[in-house]
Amino acid sequence: MAIRRKTLIRRSGVEWTDYNCNIYSGCAHNCKYCYARLMTKRFEPSDWQEVKMVENAVELVRRDIRTFSPGRIMFCSMTDPYQPIEAETGLARKVLEVLLNSPFHVLILTKSHLVTRDYDLIRGHGNVEVGFTITSLEDIPFWESYAPGNKKRIEALKKAHSLGIKTFVSIEPWIPDVTHPQAIIEKLRDFVDRFIIGSMQYCDVPRSFYAKNLPALTLWLKENKIDYYLKKELPSV
Repeated sequence: MAIRRKTLIRRSGVEWTDYNCNIYSGCAHNCKYCYARLMTKRFEPSDWQEVKMVENAVELVRRDIRTFSPGRIMFCSMTDPYQPIEAETGLARKVLEVLLNSPFHVLILTKSHLVTRDYDLIRGHGNVEVGFTITSLEDIPFWESYAPGNKKRIEALKKAHSLGIKTFVSIEPWIPDVTHPQAIIEKLRDFVDRFIIGSMQYCDVPRSFYAKNLPALTLWLKENKIDYYLKKELPSV
């Protein structure tokens, strides 16, 4: 299915980027903790796994990059640009071809190793970073039943680094008793440039969990000179 929109690049509500760019509506990965799925369900009940492509996305992005001042674009914030439908449409690649030849800085965030298909396009550009959501060093099918496992994502990260592509990891959400941020960072730090850490949203996780565990993690991050960003919803340390 396809939909049409009036704009593709929009000012972002995500604190570490200026704009977002969502080329699909819905997400086949359907992760149980997904804030986008849970938030959308509150305001616009629908089948989240019924993915729709923005059929005029390339036309819109060409226009939008002339409309907005250059900044950082999250690609994507409310969906995954490399979910299974992308293997058929190639829409992410088409939009990236426009963005990478613009003055904008592109932050690709995905859970799929399918992005490696486009490393030939991405490498050599200085205005792009490839990021993966990593929630564990192991696969966690209960939480991420339909997404490629963490192990595949880690291999795709290594490949990006080997090609000279700048990388980042989003340790978000930090799932109690599942996600161990220090262990993830220790394992990946040799091929990841920056780590972003955030909490679970729209789930019943007490803020006290993060308040208890964050001080020791923050101290370790500073002592080990890790390039990191803590999301603002986490308790102040």
